[in-house]
Amino acid sequence: MKLQVNQQAPVFTTHDVYGREIALQALRGKKVYLSFERNAGCPVCNLRIHELLKHVDYFSTHQVAVLLVYESTVEKMKDYLVDIRSPFHFIADPENTLYKQYQIERSFLKIFKGLFYGLIGKAMAGKKLFREPTTQDGHTSTIPGEFIIDEKGNLSTAHYGGYIGDNLVLDLVKEKLK
Repeated sequence: MKLQVNQQAPVFTTHDVYGREIALQALRGKKVYLSFERNAGCPVCNLRIHELLKHVDYFSTHQVAVLLVYESTVEKMKDYLVDIRSPFHFIADPENTLYKQYQIERSFLKIFKGLFYGLIGKAMAGKKLFREPTTQDGHTSTIPGEFIIDEKGNLSTAHYGGYIGDNLVLDLVKEKLK
């Protein structure tokens, strides 16, 4: 069952790709933007990350913890992140532990639905942003999800993508984080 607004966010403790411990419970008192991407080789996800990177100052100024979860391995993530410098926490979850906890779905139907919502254009734009061509790992049919967690650990936003590339508009994310 999908998570709902106002319910307690499922807590977890994990490590980012650089070995830093990330405990959701320890982030109480801060707002958290938690985004489930597909994998490090996904061009649509790459486009989204580059959009988010343009707003690093906003997230830092407003003391928002940004957690980005990928199905990729730590090694694949480190290769992907070699030129990316940011305060965001990139989390490798190839076993899908967090994906299951947050009810992130897989759907081939929603992949095809994305074709009607600009998937090809987004994929082409995201592909141009890779430092070098890369292959995808993870599941082809994973559909992204985004969550905003308030200072008390409750979900103030729970967005499950209707298709690949269905992300919250960043102005809406900023509004929800105020």
